[in-house]
Amino acid sequence: MANADIKLKIPSSVLYIDPVRAFIGNLAKNLGFSRKRVADIQLVIDEICSNAVHHGSSDTTVGVTLQIRSDVHSLEILVRDTGSRRTGQKHWLTHERLSEIEANRSPSNEGGHGIFIAKSLSDTYEMQTNAAGGTDVRVVFQLLKPAAIKP
Repeated sequence: MANADIKLKIPSSVLYIDPVRAFIGNLAKNLGFSRKRVADIQLVIDEICSNAVHHGSSDTTVGVTLQIRSDVHSLEILVRDTGSRRTGQKHWLTHERLSEIEANRSPSNEGGHGIFIAKSLSDTYEMQTNAAGGTDVRVVFQLLKPAAIKP
C-alpha cells in the first residue's frame, strides 16, 4: 500500500468515536496488521479520542482532529484537541495531573486507565501541549512483516 496522509476532524462528542475506531480498524487491517493488533490499535484510538472529547475539548463546534499517516512500515496517528477553557477546571495534561492520575489508577477505579493502555499497546507514545492550548497525543504502531520477525 502506498504512503497515505489522512486528516479527519470530528465534533467533540462521543457519538463520533465509534466511526473513527471502525475507520482506523479497517485501515490497519488493510495495511496488514494482525487481527489482534487491529484490536489493540482500535482500543488505543478509542481511549485517546475519549480523553480528547471528555477532558480536552471545551466546544463541540471546534472538535478533535486526527492526522493519520501510513506507509509499508507503520501507522502513525496524532489526536489533537483544543483544550478546555472552563474556569476552575484543571488542565488534564500538567505533570502534576498526570502523576495524580497514575497514582490513583487501580483495577477498582472506573477511570484513569486510558493513558496507561495507550502507552502499553502502542510502539511509540508521545503527549504534549499544543499551540491551541490543548493536547496532542501521537501513537505509532510498527507493522512487522513475517520476514522482519526474528525467532
